[in-house]
This record gives sequence, C-alpha cells and structure tokens, in this order.
Amino acid sequence: MLMMAAGAIGGGVTSSVGRAIGSKDIKRAEVSSSHSILIAFGMALIFTIIFLLFSENIFKFMGATDIILVGAINYAKVFFAFSIFFWLTHILASIIRGLGNTFIPSKAIVIGSFCQIILSYVFTFGINGSFKFGFLGPAIAIVVCHIIMMAYLFNYLIFKQKFLRIKFHKFSNFIFLDIMKVGGLGLLNSITIALTVGVMTGYIGNFGPNALAGYGIGARLELILTPIIFGIGAALTASVSINFGSKQFARARKIALTGGIVCFLIIGFIGFFVNLFPHYLYQNFSSNPDVIKYCLKYIFIVTPFYCLFGLGQAIYFSSQGTGKMIKPILVGILRFLCVVILGYFAVFKNLTIDYVLYSVSIGLIITGLGMSLCLLGKEWKGL
Repeated sequence: MLMMAAGAIGGGVTSSVGRAIGSKDIKRAEVSSSHSILIAFGMALIFTIIFLLFSENIFKFMGATDIILVGAINYAKVFFAFSIFFWLTHILASIIRGLGNTFIPSKAIVIGSFCQIILSYVFTFGINGSFKFGFLGPAIAIVVCHIIMMAYLFNYLIFKQKFLRIKFHKFSNFIFLDIMKVGGLGLLNSITIALTVGVMTGYIGNFGPNALAGYGIGARLELILTPIIFGIGAALTASVSINFGSKQFARARKIALTGGIVCFLIIGFIGFFVNLFPHYLYQNFSSNPDVIKYCLKYIFIVTPFYCLFGLGQAIYFSSQGTGKMIKPILVGILRFLCVVILGYFAVFKNLTIDYVLYSVSIGLIITGLGMSLCLLGKEWKGL
C-alpha cells in the first residue's frame, strides 16, 4: 500500500513538474519541486504516526499472532521511523522524471533494489555471527538502501542537472492542488485497487483454503506484471506532461496511444503464454492438485484479458500527464463496483467460483475499454 501511495503522489509530482518544463516556466517547476518535497515529509509523517501508534491493531486485524505479530510490529517500527527516506527517494525520482530524464531514477532504483536483496540476506542471517538481526534485517536493508538512493538522486538534482535550482519557495495553494489533483486522486485509485484485491480474497475464501491458495498463485502474476507497466507508465507520464506543457496535445495523445499498444502487446503476450503453458506459473508454488485446479481456473478465465489490463494501466499513467484525472478515476471506481457487486452476487447465489472469476475478467475489460475511451475526451485536446 505504501508503494502504491508513493507511486500515486509521484505521478502528480512528475505531471506538475513536466507540464511546467514543457511550458518553459522554470520558476513554476522549481516551486512544484519544493512543494513535492514538503508533501514527502507530510506523507511520511502520516504513515509514521499510523504505524508507530497502531501497528499492533493493524497486524492483529490482518491475522498476525505470537512471534509473527511481534516481528511485524518491530519491523514496522524500524521501517516507518525512517520512512521519510523512502518518500524522499520516490519524490526526488518523480521530480527528475518530470525533467524528462527517466534513466537516472531507473538506475538508482534498480541498483538500490538489487543491493537491498543482498543486504536483506546479510542483515537477516548475518555473516560469521555479525550483522544478524532476524526479522529486522529486511527493514534495516530497506532503510540503508533508500538513504543511499536518496543521496544519489539529491546529488543529481543539486549538482548535475541544469534545469532547476532546488530551493524552498513560499507555499502556494495553486501548486499544491496542481500536484494533489493528480496524486491525491491517484491515491483514491490505489485504494480502489487494494480494496478490490481484499474483497476478492474474501469472496474466494468462501470456497475453501485450496481455492484461496490457487487464486493467490494466479493473481500473483498480475502483481509480477505491475512493475513492467509502471516502468513504461512512468515514462508515459513524463512524456505526456512535457508535451501538454508545450501545448502539443496531438503528440501527447499519440504517445499515450503508442504506450497503450506497447503494454497491450507485452502484457497480452505474457498472459497468452501463461494461458498456454500454465505449469510455468504454478509449478513453483504448489504441487497440491486441488490448489492447481483453482489456479488453472483463474488462468483460463482471467489471463486472456490481461492485454486490456496493460492497455488501461498505460493510458491511466498517460492521463496523469494531462493533470486531469476525473475520468480515469471514475473508470477505476466503476471497475471496483462491478467486480464487488458481480462477485457478491455469485457468492450470494452459491454459484461456482468460475462466476467470481468472471467478475475479475469483466473488471479488466472495463479498465481497458474505459481508459481507452478517456482518450476521446476534451481534456486530451487541452480544453
């Protein structure tokens, strides 16, 4: 959820900075950047307070008990006490993307994530009895790596790039709202996605633990594909925002459509491949025939529509660049409502699990077609 929140706010930052750069309004880009850093501190404070004060309640609600509960609470205290470094890393990366540079943020995050994997092992299991922190190991690794990533990105903004001077400006309601009308609404979209997953998990749970495990394996594929879409989507947000700022609306729409087609093909191909060769997915997670049976149901019913999921998400990221997010958010809410209502109807009427999964497919269809229709709106003409 934290990553989704950072991604949503980051999209607003990239959009605001990018549109300012595109219109050659450097001062506005500088003000957007300084306000973005203030927002990072504010968001970090909110998450820190919530998880330092209420982590036990949150993890108990999620079902954690005994040693797992203690480990989760301690993990949260370490990570969220230093979550400002996480937020600053992603906000600084978003500012740099708004300048039209996606290489530097990608380089920092890819190398940082790779180091995080190594340090998580080291700090969890230790080396010759040293640096062994158990449950706290991954949390410490995340904090250390994000401090380094943040320092690298901050160094680039201060000493390497020539567009902006990073300094604090007088607070502006206009700039704050310009960021949050994209990032804030993006948070709403993230909430609907998280709620959809939670509600669907509850529905599937009515069919037993094997069904839940099978669904979990199948749905994991969607989570695996999300970083691919985000990687393309971050570039789309930056490109569209800069072109919108320079009033090249037709070019911006062409970029969005091209990105949508690319994601449609890439994500669609992966979905098609898994549909034809499902054992490549489930063989790494379970050998239980009942679990595999339910996993196959998910694969055969849902993955044919992954192409529309890729298309819709790419256009959603592109829409962030326009600074106008009402229609894409409404599409997300419509998807959520349809999945929840249709899934509930299937459970209430004691229908087979297939019908619950059909609701997931319908949700993906709504995402793809709905987001595509957004491209026909007047906002894509600069009106």
